[in-house]
Amino acid sequence: MTADRYRAVIGWFNARPAAKKLLRAVSLGSVAAVYLLYAGLAVLMMLRGNSLLWPLLAVPAVVFVLGTALRRAINRPRPYETLGFAPLFPKDTKGQSLPSRHCFSAACIAVAAIPVSPAAAAVLAGLAVVIALTRVLCGVHYISDVLVGLVFGAAASRLGLILYFTLF
Repeated sequence: MTADRYRAVIGWFNARPAAKKLLRAVSLGSVAAVYLLYAGLAVLMMLRGNSLLWPLLAVPAVVFVLGTALRRAINRPRPYETLGFAPLFPKDTKGQSLPSRHCFSAACIAVAAIPVSPAAAAVLAGLAVVIALTRVLCGVHYISDVLVGLVFGAAASRLGLILYFTLF
């Protein structure tokens, strides 16, 4: 998106306080829902003594570390840094925009949940898309940041599961 497009979107939400509050609630709520559902699945696997607990925990942990290192190495500026606008909600983070950590974490967790519960994985995937949309609408990521985040998280998680089930 261009600077003018970001400004228009942010201006639209700023002119509509109820919509802005709703976007904030959806943004924060979708992230919280991913982690609550993930924790719930982990607890369920633990209580059942299910061996799927280990890949459910290990794969996202490794992908999180790798994704965070990748962000630091790329250190892409955020749109509000390069395009000169204020994000919808105060944020002063510099760089590390690509890939979006919120997106790669959510996508990774969704894929890691497939062997545990395909239904929960589908809900998690939907939440990952919602997270991606809100990150762009809030002006803290480029569209490419969230798309790369979703693809990186899903692909790395899939590869991690393949390696886990091949080795163990």
